[in-house]
Amino acid sequence: MRLLTFNLHAKSKFGFSLLLPLLGLVTVLLEARERRIGKLDSLSWSSYYDLGSNASPYEASIEYPDFSPVGALVDKSGTLGTGTLVSPSVVVTAAHLFRNQNSSPAPSPSNWEFVLHTPFNEAGTGRTFEVSQIILHAGWEARLPQLGGTGDGDVLGVDLAVVLLKTEVIGVYPAKLPSGNAETLGGRVVLGGFGNLVDGATGAENVLNHRRVGGVNSLDRIVEKVEKPNVPAEYSGGLLAIDFDSPQLDSNTLGKGQPEIDNLSTGDSNSSPLDLEASTVVGDSGGPAFMRIGDAWRIIGAVSYGSSDSTYGDVTVYTRLANHEAWIGAYLPSWSQARKTVQAGWLQSDWFGYFSPLASSWIFHPSHGWIYASVESGETLWAWQEGIGWWWSGSSVYPFLYSSTRSGWLYLDTARSSHSGAVYYDYSQGVWAQSP
Repeated sequence: MRLLTFNLHAKSKFGFSLLLPLLGLVTVLLEARERRIGKLDSLSWSSYYDLGSNASPYEASIEYPDFSPVGALVDKSGTLGTGTLVSPSVVVTAAHLFRNQNSSPAPSPSNWEFVLHTPFNEAGTGRTFEVSQIILHAGWEARLPQLGGTGDGDVLGVDLAVVLLKTEVIGVYPAKLPSGNAETLGGRVVLGGFGNLVDGATGAENVLNHRRVGGVNSLDRIVEKVEKPNVPAEYSGGLLAIDFDSPQLDSNTLGKGQPEIDNLSTGDSNSSPLDLEASTVVGDSGGPAFMRIGDAWRIIGAVSYGSSDSTYGDVTVYTRLANHEAWIGAYLPSWSQARKTVQAGWLQSDWFGYFSPLASSWIFHPSHGWIYASVESGETLWAWQEGIGWWWSGSSVYPFLYSSTRSGWLYLDTARSSHSGAVYYDYSQGVWAQSP
């Protein structure tokens, strides 16, 4: 996570006017280099570890997201970040992880690995994936010459990168992107990463952490679009932010009446910490913020930067992914949300089940037989099927199908349907039928 250090008499990146004695300056510099992950001082790390690995009672459910697509990005020099799989071969993370200054060279994919294991330093070859390409957001690279070469892409909401893997990950459902859905201000977010550790009140406990850690917080700020004079629209995005509330209720940095931080604007937030309240850290750069929107958990942000050392009062700022949905989508294959299976050519959708797609857009499905489909992420589907014609369905309604040919809804009986014939109820006719 990138942090700006402070001059003796300067305005910090967080907008506060500072006049610090030398000792105070040294303290701030040291804290910036040692940013970590923060937990409530009243709890042990065991619950945070269990959440990060979806161990009981934190299994993937309505209450908690699936952390299996969240992995560590590690390079040969020891740099550590966090990324989230959004298709079997595409990872979303922060751009500053790879190029943090204008003078920094272009990242070399051969130096990086994506590790889907906790602890990441104990991963076998089957959970370690080589990187074929690293694509930094054009806005991030364009803004790197600003501020003397340190760039301002983070405060503009373009601290974003896409990492392409050489081989596809098998057996893991990729995380769902926002897909145009709106976040809820004050809503519950679940975060995760591989950062170093700190007690929210007293400081470091284990700076050599290799385990994936989960935590919870409230979404305290939503900036749908950063607009700054003389900054082209394509070089700015949106921001999300959380603060780290203390059980003593004295650390509500994003609360009412508090100074404005960068481009986050003023607002209000609840001063009471949630169960498993957490902040984020070095190693969590690029890590996800998940929010339950509608009937699905979605990754709404990637960690960009923070205000201090992950103790109480700390603020974490995320790049808002909803602003970059089209940019990320340009690197995603069809059925990006489906997971690869060990059976060659077969995918599994969390709502459509097992199927085998062909490059010609034909799909073989055990309950539908051969269908011709138009699909992008795989969250919704338009398909043509013999005997039914064109129909639409999606994750929120399947096995209900809307037939445009019949101008009405059908219900597919998946238990009685097979590749040789689909059994369905036609609501417009009030009868059961079979196709073809």
